[in-house]
Amino acid sequence: MSAGLGEQRPATVRTQALAVSAENFGWRHAEREQPALQGLNLSIPAGQKVLLLGPSGAGKSTLLYALAGILEVDELSEATGSLRVGGQDVFTAKQPVGLMQQDPETQIVQSRVVDDVAFGAENLGMDPELIRERITPALQAVGLGALDGEHRTAHLSGGQKQRLALAGILAMEPGLMLLDEPTANIDPEGVPALRDAVLSAAESTGATLIVVEHRLEAWADAVDRVVVLAPGGGVAHDVDPQALFSDRQLRAELSAAGLWVPGIVPETTVFAGTPGVELLHAQDLVAARSAQAPKTAAVDLQIRAGAAYCIRGANGAGKSTLALTLGGLLEPSSGTLRASEDLAGELSEQPFSWKAGKLIARIGTVFQEPEHQFVTQSVREELEFAPRRAHAADPAAPAFDEERIAARVDQLLRRLRLEDLAEANPFTLSGGEKRRLSVATVLAADPQVLILDEPTFGQDANTWRELVQLLIEALEAGTAVIAVTHDEQFSAALASQELQLPAPRETSEATGRPGPMLDAPLGESWLAGINPLAKLAAVAAATLPLVSTMDWVSASVIIVATLVALPLAGLRLLSFLRRAWPLLAAGAVAGWGVALVGEDAGRILLHLGVFTVTEGSVAAGAATGLRAIGLAIPMVLLVASTNPSDLGGALSQQLRVPHRFVLGALAGMRLLGLLTEEFTTLALARRARGVGNFGSPRQRLRAQLGQCLALLVQAVRRASRLAVTMEAKGFGTGERTWIRSVHFGLRDLLVIVAGVVLGAGAIAAALGAGTFHLVWS
Repeated sequence: MSAGLGEQRPATVRTQALAVSAENFGWRHAEREQPALQGLNLSIPAGQKVLLLGPSGAGKSTLLYALAGILEVDELSEATGSLRVGGQDVFTAKQPVGLMQQDPETQIVQSRVVDDVAFGAENLGMDPELIRERITPALQAVGLGALDGEHRTAHLSGGQKQRLALAGILAMEPGLMLLDEPTANIDPEGVPALRDAVLSAAESTGATLIVVEHRLEAWADAVDRVVVLAPGGGVAHDVDPQALFSDRQLRAELSAAGLWVPGIVPETTVFAGTPGVELLHAQDLVAARSAQAPKTAAVDLQIRAGAAYCIRGANGAGKSTLALTLGGLLEPSSGTLRASEDLAGELSEQPFSWKAGKLIARIGTVFQEPEHQFVTQSVREELEFAPRRAHAADPAAPAFDEERIAARVDQLLRRLRLEDLAEANPFTLSGGEKRRLSVATVLAADPQVLILDEPTFGQDANTWRELVQLLIEALEAGTAVIAVTHDEQFSAALASQELQLPAPRETSEATGRPGPMLDAPLGESWLAGINPLAKLAAVAAATLPLVSTMDWVSASVIIVATLVALPLAGLRLLSFLRRAWPLLAAGAVAGWGVALVGEDAGRILLHLGVFTVTEGSVAAGAATGLRAIGLAIPMVLLVASTNPSDLGGALSQQLRVPHRFVLGALAGMRLLGLLTEEFTTLALARRARGVGNFGSPRQRLRAQLGQCLALLVQAVRRASRLAVTMEAKGFGTGERTWIRSVHFGLRDLLVIVAGVVLGAGAIAAALGAGTFHLVWS
């Protein structure tokens, strides 16, 4: 291996535990009138473990971001008082800390599991040998020990990505660990192991630990202190953890404020309804997001009016995919899903075939990521949107009139505590507020089947109670509720029937589905072990001679050689064509264009109006098209056999390209590779909101433009969050080390020589065939 986990010069450092102090600290976000934090006075000694609590919207996440040094004061935002970490002001001194955010997707920087775990530690300049020693224990501690280190991070589930992010923090051993609901996306069985991994890391390093969680049971016995933020600002309580169990007055007060106090479950109406008519029937139903994507196990399910169903299973089992299929947003991979006449009415029995406006009046779906569903500029408009779309879908029998829409919206705003945010932009809400809004947008249309993906994530006890009560009322009115959830109390409150999906089978990279052109290699191959710079030099040596000539023979030699080399990259022809087809199509179009407008010579073959196709123009077109393909597809082979992280390491270590530029570009490439998936998810989410395939051509075009704008917004937001993750992991703060040392060996030299020989051979073949033609002659 030319790019391996070899020896490298040891470097610094061991981060010391960091103390935290706040004096009358306050923060107001841009575009918000009220501060997220104000009048905060708090002192946390170095090495202390603190559980940070507070009702939804109390500013817990904002405080963590501030401590991580990633909030920036500008003309729109405002900071008051002081906040220090390790004695340094958070707005003037940047110190790497271990920060875990709520969004799993933006916690991942690198394309392979082992590289992502090492990323933060490398940024801190740690000895590569020490980093390598920490990777396996960190993965085992978070429950990912069975994963191959070369596994692609793009193929992990949301919960697995959350575990991986924590593994990277454990490998860093930072002086301050800030965890924002670290167990929210983890199945209940995995919570104790994850918590123990965090506590073990804090104990072994002496790091200061601040954990934000709504649920207290997992952490209350393991921390030194409990701090409760007041919604209006400041600290409401600062107590010993045991007081959460023994102090009755405190327990009652915290419970009333919406905190999840151990042993206290919010009271709701007891639901004991009787299931009604069948609405959906699934038989041997298998769900998958695409033909190449992993499939769920086959399920049989009857969904009846007035009954609740809970989809459970380990991370990666396909719970969300099954929910989208039941919601008519994904076509079944196999098996059948039929809607009864009571649900479908005059429509087909296949929910996937229904138009968006018809679908939302019958089946409402709440996505796991709330931001995917936002389509307007204010909270109130979001709630009004679905009822109006359902109305527009069937003008002859409107589901809602304006008076009923207004009453329903006001009721939802009040009951889900969003009244003060009615005119706020949905994207500026806190995580818990966004979750409540996303559920409310679907409830507003009163669908007959309601599908929710982790609806109680990030909710305090009071908003949980209101949400559950609304769902119970929907059940009593005859709505069927299907929920993907880890929340056992939520499932019990709705008297849910449980559908348990089996754990996913572990798959290797060699047998995984083919990825996009900009992706990690498919598995171990001979070319994957070659220095990326050597492959780049070989491709340049082979293809640059084509720049000098316009003929089909030299280009054909390069194309054939590329196809012959596919086994060296572990690629089959079909897999290669999936990656290279855009370039092949472009070459064919270029060749046809030249054949139409090229210089006439020889026999006339075809008349096409103003165009005449002759033997000479066809020869020129063939030469042009093949030349374009010959220049392009060797680069596809290079990309398909080169992990971006390996290329970045080679550029930085051997060509001395600044690592900040290289790694930033690699992170951008990873997000770019996710845009297709993001666009597809947005299309599903907008269809679930009633946007898309109904109305005039102008309305449809407007819907498509809106989806493109939504994709741009999501890309910018995810890029911003990814930048936060990278900065919190010490990116660009100093000299960096690499666990993959890049070397240049004999095999690499042979590859370059092969490229030179191939390029020379292609020109020699053209000269021998008499087809060589200088471009500039």
